[in-house]
Amino acid sequence: MITVGIHNTGTTSSACIMQGGDVVFAAAEERFNRNKLWKYFPGTAIDRGLDMLGLDLNSVDTVAIAWNPAQNIAGRFRAGFSEWPGYAGARLYTTPSQILSSLTAKPETITQQRVSLEGGKQIAFDFVDHHLAHAALSFFPSPFEEAAILIVDGYGERASTVFATGHGTDIKVIGRELFPNSIGSFYSAITQHLGFRPDQDEWKVMGAAAYGDPAPYRDAMRRLIVLEENGGYRIDLNLFAHFDFDTPSMLSHAGQALLGTLRSADGEMEQRHYDIAAAAQERIEEVLFHLLHWLKAKTGLDNLCLGGGVIMNSVFNGRAASEGPFRELYVPFAPDDSGNAIGAALDSARRKGAPADTLRRPLDSYLGASYSEADIASRLKRYGITARKLQEPALDGAQCIAAGKTVGWFQGRMEFGQRALGNRSILADPRHPEMRDKINATVKFRESFRPFAPAMAEEAVADFFDLPGKITSPFMERVFRVRPDKHKAIPAVVHADGSGRLQTVSADSNPLFHQLISAFGAETGIPVVLNTSFNTAGEPIVESPDDALRTFYTSGLDTLILGNYLIEK
Repeated sequence: MITVGIHNTGTTSSACIMQGGDVVFAAAEERFNRNKLWKYFPGTAIDRGLDMLGLDLNSVDTVAIAWNPAQNIAGRFRAGFSEWPGYAGARLYTTPSQILSSLTAKPETITQQRVSLEGGKQIAFDFVDHHLAHAALSFFPSPFEEAAILIVDGYGERASTVFATGHGTDIKVIGRELFPNSIGSFYSAITQHLGFRPDQDEWKVMGAAAYGDPAPYRDAMRRLIVLEENGGYRIDLNLFAHFDFDTPSMLSHAGQALLGTLRSADGEMEQRHYDIAAAAQERIEEVLFHLLHWLKAKTGLDNLCLGGGVIMNSVFNGRAASEGPFRELYVPFAPDDSGNAIGAALDSARRKGAPADTLRRPLDSYLGASYSEADIASRLKRYGITARKLQEPALDGAQCIAAGKTVGWFQGRMEFGQRALGNRSILADPRHPEMRDKINATVKFRESFRPFAPAMAEEAVADFFDLPGKITSPFMERVFRVRPDKHKAIPAVVHADGSGRLQTVSADSNPLFHQLISAFGAETGIPVVLNTSFNTAGEPIVESPDDALRTFYTSGLDTLILGNYLIEK
């Protein structure tokens, strides 16, 4: 059984291939066409995945799409438009639409179409509820037999927040908040007001928050989004315009007046902008904790799975893990919409009766393509590039980093998701405070306030971070406080508020990257490296050796380790 999972509703379209119940490939389309956040059909990603497996589209049995348009059809009519006759091609979908609009099934129910091919084979098209796709990726790969599930984003077909429970292979929705009531839209509106791109640059707001004081704008944020006693929330629609898709601003004039003059995209970041960011971050954490406490009281469960674009907020994730009402927490490597390609495939398999030992397998993020030594050697020869062959790339990489060099690190299968986790990374020495500014200015070409992640050997975490119990962060998905006595040891990866977005690396999850970190630790006494994604501002993370070489030669990187080859300028 071959299933293709697709996300192409919203930014960062993606595809996955599931073979015999295993997710064997997943990638975002942007990695291949080099258009960051590409939102259209992920045709190249599908082709590359099938080609890697020696298959083609004729091999596919099911296509699972992470959006169920039946929900948007049912009960919705626009006067003046609903009676217009369609053009001839519209007959391909008008009859199904008429039927779907009359369905009384619950919104989470899948919608399915079947197409018969010449020879009798059928392909099933499963349209999966957007938030159930999120829930599937957040729960099924988790280590929990049962868990509460919270999905929070801008919006899906109708909902913006979904409460659910997972048990074994079953997911049950127990509550929803509907759009335009939306935590994600609240944070995106603040992102836009601060001169950044909504639905794209929210992590810039999270990074800027560390430099601000929330007090001046605390009351304004509490007016924008209000808590309700039943565990819900409401945004003041008099202050927002995000639900009117014909207006350029997500805040109304009254909402803009509440926060002051908008910052232009190229305007200077003033202290008031940092204060707005800090107040928004504080408020979103307050709202999310409000939801968590309600969900805990409602379910009585000890474990929590999180998903949705808002859960890319790693500051909240860290607090939820260390201070939240649940004992254990799981966040997948791609809680944003791109992960829904995998979630849709998993939910489709669930509905077809996939057994628990198939559906509940752990997943790591290394799901993209890899390139052989011969592939890399042929490219070096084609471009006339001189490179040194390495016997131990991890050891050589550690020595380069210890010598103060910035290193492009390209190894194995590409990570899926928006964070580089040691296979398509830029690495550097965290001991030098000037390293952060150097990489932001001369390598990444991005804002000076943007922080970098500490990637460290899992066994050394307690020496550097204040954590309750044994908490890991394998997907760089959580921010924790760095121990005060370690700030001077790793200043390049300690944010302005004393925190760090932690990536814990084990010998099992990524042996080569763990070996590099351990070798760096053996040489310096610090088993931590600065890790950021291998790309420059506005570019997707590199996918191929060609991408890596181009980025290396058009940035301030000192060294590139491409598989077993070392290239220097």
